[in-house]
Amino acid sequence: RHCAQTGCPSRPGTRSPECRPLHASAGAMTGQVTLAPPAKVPLDKRPDFGKILGVAFLYTTIAGMLNGVAVYELGTPVGYTSGPCVNAGRFLASGDAAAKKILGICMLFYAGGIMAGLGGSACDGDHIFEGRTSPGMLLSSVMLVLGALIKRNLNHTTLCMQVWALSQGLMNGISSKFSAVPLRGTHTAGGQTDAGITIAQAIIALQHGRPIPCMRKVIINAVCCTGMVLGGWLAGRTHKKWGVMTALIPAGALAFSATLLPKLIAPPTSPRKARSSQAALVPPACSKEKEEEEAKRIK
Repeated sequence: RHCAQTGCPSRPGTRSPECRPLHASAGAMTGQVTLAPPAKVPLDKRPDFGKILGVAFLYTTIAGMLNGVAVYELGTPVGYTSGPCVNAGRFLASGDAAAKKILGICMLFYAGGIMAGLGGSACDGDHIFEGRTSPGMLLSSVMLVLGALIKRNLNHTTLCMQVWALSQGLMNGISSKFSAVPLRGTHTAGGQTDAGITIAQAIIALQHGRPIPCMRKVIINAVCCTGMVLGGWLAGRTHKKWGVMTALIPAGALAFSATLLPKLIAPPTSPRKARSSQAALVPPACSKEKEEEEAKRIK
């Protein structure tokens, strides 16, 4: 009624300063309290940095192994697009029909990122640190299995290539949505550039006697590169025995990271539970006397 009489805008965040106390008291009386989203904690202040390193290592090992199998079976990696784009250009220049297949990798990797962006909380990168199952990562692992079956049973190399590229695009998109830092689980080039810049800044700071910047990004990139190398090594050691079905190993590891691992490494009280507990601490409804007093003061 007060808003209707005074012309106070009803949209959140646009109310006049005089009306805000009344809206606040009304919200307290009705129990309708809007909680602000939890602040994002930057990488430099995360207390669970060790867990972040472990997850980054797992993701890159999975991607490294899958891409190693892809090179053996399909002749090209599917977890990044810079190399395929160059090859697509070469093939287009020479009139090679394989250009369309390679361009398919690029487009479907791109589509995986779109899926991650549209997936909302089902595809956010914080799930693993908050104890939540990730439907997006689980879907990515299922697509790895599907691609392997397509290659084994149908011998359809192109379709397998495209399904795996979509899976990797989705995985990379979800890992890039981690709030503290984009982990980018399927490739390491961007992280190497960030690490190199940070090292250069540290050198300059030491020369001028200033404190060096936080080196956590450098450490993460070193761990990710190690994971990629390990994944490629595992692919080389196992592909001769199991062929394309070697992809079931990274698929299983990715499914584990989407379902069981979050329960194992999540803190006792996840951010979502904390938000629920904040809602439980909302003060009781104001008395009628306080309501009338507040209305008189504003009037």
